[in-house]
Amino acid sequence: MLYLRYTRLFISYLVFIVLCAAVYNYELSIYLLRQGNGQLHVLNGTESFEDYRTTNTLNEKEITNLNLIDLIKQYSVDSLGYKSTSNFTTIYDQKNKPILWVITASEKYDLKAVEWKFPLIGSVSYKGFFNKELALNEKNKLQANGYDVGIRSVSAWSTLGWFSDPLLSSHLTKTKGNFCNLLFHELFHATFYEASRINDNENLANFIAHKATIQFLKKDTLSLKEYMFDHNEREKLNKFLNSTTKTYKLFLDSILNHKNKLILKQKQLIFLIKKLKNEGIKKEKLVLITEEEILLEQNAYFIDYMQYNSRQDSLENAFNKFYRGSIKNMVRSLAP
Repeated sequence: MLYLRYTRLFISYLVFIVLCAAVYNYELSIYLLRQGNGQLHVLNGTESFEDYRTTNTLNEKEITNLNLIDLIKQYSVDSLGYKSTSNFTTIYDQKNKPILWVITASEKYDLKAVEWKFPLIGSVSYKGFFNKELALNEKNKLQANGYDVGIRSVSAWSTLGWFSDPLLSSHLTKTKGNFCNLLFHELFHATFYEASRINDNENLANFIAHKATIQFLKKDTLSLKEYMFDHNEREKLNKFLNSTTKTYKLFLDSILNHKNKLILKQKQLIFLIKKLKNEGIKKEKLVLITEEEILLEQNAYFIDYMQYNSRQDSLENAFNKFYRGSIKNMVRSLAP
């Protein structure tokens, strides 16, 4: 009966969205139908946590994370001011395979994102696909049109409170701190979302999820220590990217009319990668992945960074100045 309810609700919603889209764009309608089919496949493929435990051999980390879910959800409502939702009450078994890929694209000589417009959610600077081949086709098309493009699989997404988002089986493999952070992030999207303001939405979700994780784990010193080590390593990277993005944008402006601008751009990116090695990041894998992604995605990499982490300093200032260090005060001021 649960699957039937999901199906009826989703089909009604999808028909409405597609009809709206069809008025404007046939291609968009086809895209939304495919996305709807992918989302429906996930929703109808979910199972209860009890059934998942019965049919799978879980390790200690996975069991711990499963047992945390209700605690995190209740904490998000009682201590953070989130909306109560039915999210993460079921699980989808990915069979160790990614199920969603996201495209990000940018102008080749400007840090200006390609945006796609969708009914209700407005303009967004990424585009998701439940089919990898379709994602690669979109990537190739954008590159052929002269854009820098990034493509990556993602481990989580939010339907912004429209449906009961399931947990994905890959989530259970995360460390305790990163698992908490992920749930706080996605649950926040169901509490607050503003159409056509993707950078604000994602930066806020990242900021609040981090603060919430620290607060939630304050009595679990070992898990908190492990989480903070990972976070601080990424903060070193984010600090580097924050300053680098600003100077790199100025550099792109300066070469815009140069006849050898492509060569100059590649040299600059290699120079930035060499600088990254001197940032004191201990996690070598993080550095290597970043280097590879900058070379492959180029300007699209910086677009992705700006979406999620470019406003953390200003949010920290507002958090302390206007909300007196209270997550709940901040969330309540944002929630409609």
